[in-house]
Amino acid sequence: MKPHFCLYAANLKSEDCIQSANLFSELFQLKIVKARKEHSELLTEDGLYLIFSKPSKHCKIEPGSITFLLNGIELESLQLSSLMLESCDFERGYSSYLDNYQNRIWILKKTS
Repeated sequence: MKPHFCLYAANLKSEDCIQSANLFSELFQLKIVKARKEHSELLTEDGLYLIFSKPSKHCKIEPGSITFLLNGIELESLQLSSLMLESCDFERGYSSYLDNYQNRIWILKKTS
């Protein structure tokens, strides 16, 4: 019998996990489950966790990437001014942003 794996979380680096949790909660309407300076957890409506960790001896974390699928609004109308736009292709329906720790956030427009 093959093991069954479910995606549980995306892990990102942060030096101030409370600040990162607040930013991503505001930008993407995620629920903050836990928020401490060294570790924060947010939860999507679908049950996926977004975890921010401050690097330490016992917590090796490097900048990472996450992807959000956008449904119902146009990419051009997003208000993500606290993130740096890295690249975009509105015709193909995607853009990428960097936060202040160089974590990459991909936004993909859902196509029918």
